[in-house]
Amino acid sequence: MKKNIFIIFFIIIFQNILIFFNLYSQINNVIVVKVGETLITSVDIKNEILSNLIINGLDVTQENINNNKNFAVKNLINKSIKRNEVNKFEITDYNKKDLQKYISTVAENLNTDVNGLKEIFKKNNVSFQTFAKKHETELLWNTLIFAIYKNQTNVNIYDVNYEVEQIKEDKSEDELKKIRERILNQKKREKLSLFSRSHFTNLENTIAIDFQ
Repeated sequence: MKKNIFIIFFIIIFQNILIFFNLYSQINNVIVVKVGETLITSVDIKNEILSNLIINGLDVTQENINNNKNFAVKNLINKSIKRNEVNKFEITDYNKKDLQKYISTVAENLNTDVNGLKEIFKKNNVSFQTFAKKHETELLWNTLIFAIYKNQTNVNIYDVNYEVEQIKEDKSEDELKKIRERILNQKKREKLSLFSRSHFTNLENTIAIDFQ
């Protein structure tokens, strides 16, 4: 019987020594959650927790580890659901520049460059490639959603023109054209975002999520 994600988190909170007994404890790689055919292990969760702490500039302390356990498991479950769907549709294309931009932004937020970010991951014994692949999954998911729903993103042009009218003031035709295009693209992104959430929710309600 499939378990509701919130029930899983409830169990995680109260399960004795789920992953970390203390900050320096030995981690045995055991299966924690099964999402469809995908296995999430204790080492996966450890890496997810440490990655989250790193990119948010938080110290690796026992308190921060404990506070991030449930968030890390939820993230891994969500990414597993998305990865399974991406693999099902054999999606392999995504915008490589978007991945590079994301990594560069994370590095800049930590006052370093990409090489410096890699060193931070290495210092904390966390896989940088796993971190990058997690965001790659998100980009592949976006490709999938666009492929499925691109023909359903029509926008009411009258709504767009109305918004442009409200801000046109003394702007030139070229400026108005760019504004109109920006508003149109934003509304399309909003529609795709709604389709993304709806598609994910449907998957979440049907896929088997088993806490081991």
